Amino acid sequence: MSKGKVFIFSNKAETVKEALVKSSVINIIAKGFGYFKNLSIAYLLGFSYQTDAIFMALSLLGIFLIFADVFDSIGIPNLVKARMENEKEFYKLSGLLFTFTITLSLAISLIAFISYPIIKHIPFGFKEETLKFLKDAYFLLIPYLVFYFLFHHFGAVLRSIRRFTQFFIGEFVFSFFCFLFITIGLIYWKDYRVIPISISLSQFLAAIYMLIVSKKFIHLKLYYDKTVFLMLKHFIYLSALYGVFHLFILVDKAFSSTLGEKAISALTYGLMLASIPRSVLRVEHMAITSLSEAENLMEKLKFYTKKIFQLSLPMAVFLFLTSYFWVKILFHYGAFTEEDVRLTALAGSFFSLSLPFFFWWPILYRTFQILNWLKPVFFIAIGGVLGNLAFNYLLVMVFKLGIQGICLATFFKLCFIMYVKLLDFKVKRR
Repeated sequence: MSKGKVFIFSNKAETVKEALVKSSVINIIAKGFGYFKNLSIAYLLGFSYQTDAIFMALSLLGIFLIFADVFDSIGIPNLVKARMENEKEFYKLSGLLFTFTITLSLAISLIAFISYPIIKHIPFGFKEETLKFLKDAYFLLIPYLVFYFLFHHFGAVLRSIRRFTQFFIGEFVFSFFCFLFITIGLIYWKDYRVIPISISLSQFLAAIYMLIVSKKFIHLKLYYDKTVFLMLKHFIYLSALYGVFHLFILVDKAFSSTLGEKAISALTYGLMLASIPRSVLRVEHMAITSLSEAENLMEKLKFYTKKIFQLSLPMAVFLFLTSYFWVKILFHYGAFTEEDVRLTALAGSFFSLSLPFFFWWPILYRTFQILNWLKPVFFIAIGGVLGNLAFNYLLVMVFKLGIQGICLATFFKLCFIMYVKLLDFKVKRR
């Protein structure tokens, strides 16, 4: 079998170590196109109320994308168990999840469409003109929401059978076409609406690729047993949990809307810069399979924790000290002004403080999910939301720290959540 076929259409299972090498290379290329996409936006548009509106629209739709993200935490562990039992059980369960995905994607998309008059008030600092831009971007991104569900369903199926590389190729397809369509569109039309249209079209093409490589598992199935009951229970808990944690993002963006033009865009680019190491390695997407298979889950968690902090702490220090340099080198072209550089570098430096948590949190909550400890995680997360509101209010509205305040609120919130969760974890292990 040729290497090209292994990477694109092969049915061969991979080890985590093997996939980490391949996927890191693919992710570097994909993130490269992601960078060029953002460079096109910076160079051809710069930061404005229009880009603020686009990034806010993506955050608002994130309320509904959490239901697709639940597949990572529910679908993969259960699919792995079914695969380890026998192929028939795996095939049956994949059909049930596909049926659920189709139904849920249509229902959630309809809800997203009709609920806009309510959720548009979340960015309470937006002026009327910016709200108009927000409305256009939001509705042009609805198709992205639909195809995102399908993409992540097939991604869960592929990773559960250790075909990690094909999942990351799917992400590469999305990243490449996003860059291509946005760049060509902005060159010809100079219209901000090119961006949401390109995102939706690219997600469609990525979903088509995932459908082709997963065609064996395209079938509808409906049944009910103890496993399905437990999955539905987990779905409710995890949807609530993911929803609570998405409130963190919305709280940050809501307070950011009070900071004036360019603040949301600068925070978005700054977070992107600080998240590059995690975005390239994507350890959690492969670790969940390893954690699901582990006989000694605590030892496996300790292993990942040690490696994550050894890897991420030096990166965090490096990014904190050099963010201005990287923003200047990467984005200071065309319409991207010196003020845009300053604001983005400020956000990147302070967001980098949270980099170890960006790596560790996805591993930790997946461990809680595998252990079926979802209820305490949910209540801890509720406390985190309240803490996030308090931190943002104090740092942004009272102490007037602006962009630094938003970033520091994120850092303090993650410190609080991790501390409480570790205490809870230790108590439960006794």
